[in-house]
Amino acid sequence: MPHSSSVRRFLAAIKVGLGFFLCSALAAGTSFAQGIPIPVNQPQVLTGDITPGMTNLDIPFAVSGADGLSMEVIAPVNGVTLSLVGPGGHVVVPVGDPRVHFTPGSALPNSLPGGVFMVDEVAAPADGNWIIRLAFPGAPQKTVAMATITARSRYQVGIVIERTTLLVGEDVSIGIIVLDNGTPITGLSPTLSIGLGAPTTPFAARDDGAGLDGLANDGVYSIAYTFGSAGTYQIQGDVVIPTATGNVVRQATLAVAAIPPALDVTTVVLNKVLGSGGCVTALQVGLTENVQRAGNYVTRVQLGANGKTLDARKSQPLALGTAQTTLQFTAADLKQKLAASGTFNVNLIETLEVTSQEFLLAYRRRDAGSFELTPTELCTASIGVEEQLTVTPVLKAGFIDSLNLAFPVTVRTAGSYQISLKMVGPGGEDIGLINASRALAAGRNIVTANVSSPNFRSVDGPYRAISLLVFGGGSSARLSTLGATPAYLRWQFYPAITGDLTNDGAVDAADEALLTSFRGQKSLVPGDRRDFNKDGVIDIRDIRELQKHRCAAGVCPVNP
Repeated sequence: MPHSSSVRRFLAAIKVGLGFFLCSALAAGTSFAQGIPIPVNQPQVLTGDITPGMTNLDIPFAVSGADGLSMEVIAPVNGVTLSLVGPGGHVVVPVGDPRVHFTPGSALPNSLPGGVFMVDEVAAPADGNWIIRLAFPGAPQKTVAMATITARSRYQVGIVIERTTLLVGEDVSIGIIVLDNGTPITGLSPTLSIGLGAPTTPFAARDDGAGLDGLANDGVYSIAYTFGSAGTYQIQGDVVIPTATGNVVRQATLAVAAIPPALDVTTVVLNKVLGSGGCVTALQVGLTENVQRAGNYVTRVQLGANGKTLDARKSQPLALGTAQTTLQFTAADLKQKLAASGTFNVNLIETLEVTSQEFLLAYRRRDAGSFELTPTELCTASIGVEEQLTVTPVLKAGFIDSLNLAFPVTVRTAGSYQISLKMVGPGGEDIGLINASRALAAGRNIVTANVSSPNFRSVDGPYRAISLLVFGGGSSARLSTLGATPAYLRWQFYPAITGDLTNDGAVDAADEALLTSFRGQKSLVPGDRRDFNKDGVIDIRDIRELQKHRCAAGVCPVNP
């Protein structure tokens, strides 16, 4: 595209003075067989050559399904005028129309020929070929006119994909999203065409929840696709949107790169690890890898069953060549987090290369196989614990005096077992420690323990039972979190000193001020140390009753 020195100065001045920015490929020429299609919601730049002696220039373009049409036209010829011609030759914006605003080049820091036209948005432009028509006295020299055209539409489409750099052999979901003023449109039949270098093979995209986002009827239409060889792939989405005024055709494109993986898994072997008696102690996933680039790698295998998932991870350095990686899921984890039997699917195998700056995907494979387990195959652990807690308050004079805890412990051999756990508040506040010895029968036992602590009166619940440890018979089992209590509040626990709400051993003005702050609130059930007359509400009568119990620290009567 030829540029004179004056045009270059003009464009530089326009960039500085008006903030003009070119962000699209240019299409040059003074005549076109047909109007160049203008994509919606994306500015398109068109140019037209002006040769010496020319007196007019048409820049044609095509519009489809736009709600508004606006443009900015750089015309570096003195005495230039602009009109906009719609389909069928109808002049939509005539010369001198108030919707056209002109900034002369002479108004810029450097005195330059021509100027810039800004055309306000034309509402509801008709579909078809349009023409930007420039008229001017005979052009003195070769130059170029440039138009930036924006077709705005309520209807938008876009390609949705996890990344634009993918691995050869990687299974991915590719989607096309269709929006009407930002709201997804359902019930359409778009296609996605994919090809190396050009979009060649079309696929019907479906909004059935089987692909990209797992949700049906949400306006994201997707397909599953595997990039078979390295290179740059072009993805093109096409959709026809029925509207009240006819069909609107939309298209979206995206380029993605498929690169060879740094690591490839050549074989996946699924094994059941057997213990004494032939029971299954673990499910094992063994990988044979061909390492193309030595480095540090992290491998994750995800196992799924009964709508739940369980991950196993392994981090290790791998040298160039063949490597072996083994990950396994123990019988105890399977029982506690998935199930004791059924179908266990290897949902995902994923390996990341760990560099000094980032994590790079090295390998990914979905649906790599499954295990089948019968109800009796998994080994029974010597000691089994479960994240299951039952809490029962023990009442005294209508208040909570302590909490009875019940939880299951399964042992293979009957005998005496030592059990310990901690109770903490929601912020980790120490409530109490339980140490107990229990005689357990072979099989599943419900262990009970009582927690009584003065700390209940200073910390609101819910309280958590954590750090469960059961040991005996040469074995042990641990559980980080056993469960939580209901959201009991400190006011519900039996008072050591009636009226001592601040827990400082005295009943004084501080307790009265604290009680006053709760005035008008309903009392809690069971029990509420703030409701002295037990009428279900905290009010002035409770404050008067508290005043009767005033006493100094050290001499206040302690409740039995």
